[in-house]
Amino acid sequence: MCDLRPACLVDLGDRINSVAAGQDGVRERYVRRRLEEVGVLVYHLLGNTDVERLAKHDALAAVNRAWAAEAVDLGPARLILLDTVDPAIDGTGGAVSAAQLHWLRAALAERPRTSLVFGHHPLDEPALEGHRYFAGRPDLAVVRNRVEVRGALEAAAGVAAVFAGHLHWTRAAEIRGIPYVTLGSLVDTAYTGGEPAAAYGMVTVAGCDVEVSVWGRAPAHLAWRR
Repeated sequence: MCDLRPACLVDLGDRINSVAAGQDGVRERYVRRRLEEVGVLVYHLLGNTDVERLAKHDALAAVNRAWAAEAVDLGPARLILLDTVDPAIDGTGGAVSAAQLHWLRAALAERPRTSLVFGHHPLDEPALEGHRYFAGRPDLAVVRNRVEVRGALEAAAGVAAVFAGHLHWTRAAEIRGIPYVTLGSLVDTAYTGGEPAAAYGMVTVAGCDVEVSVWGRAPAHLAWRR
């Protein structure tokens, strides 16, 4: 078996099914410890279930993060970790605050380089017909002010790709030259014949070329060459 050890691991959020604050904190810490066993840097995003019953500062503390939104320089790339529950909306949806948008523009302009953007809720315009959770509530499937956030990304140089979770299936789109990738769920069974999807992805970046390999019960391979 070949070694696929990555430079880092990005957890896209919704680590738990929320039960009660005390139990949620224990489960968040458990997931953090298991992911740390991979032996590489791990970056955790906040999803809606992570803050359903936990205060945001407690959810962050459980995964050893000081800030919900962060820019991390990793080799030639800059990782932009967004907080898409800023605020959470109806317990499931989310948005990006005006203050975070201001920070995002500065983070993208500060050191021009290849940037990879990550957030729990998608920033594109996914088709949701037949979706188990969001066919009837498309407003909760994506970042509410996504057009404004995309405007900040489009105005920056070097945004190579944007990644999200939340929808529990794998999809991809390109908007104004920027790829948007939604990765499927690790444990949901709705789209994989009643068995856990076991989805995870490997992202490879060379300049602004991006390849995404998705493994699990619904594998996919995506690539953008520019």
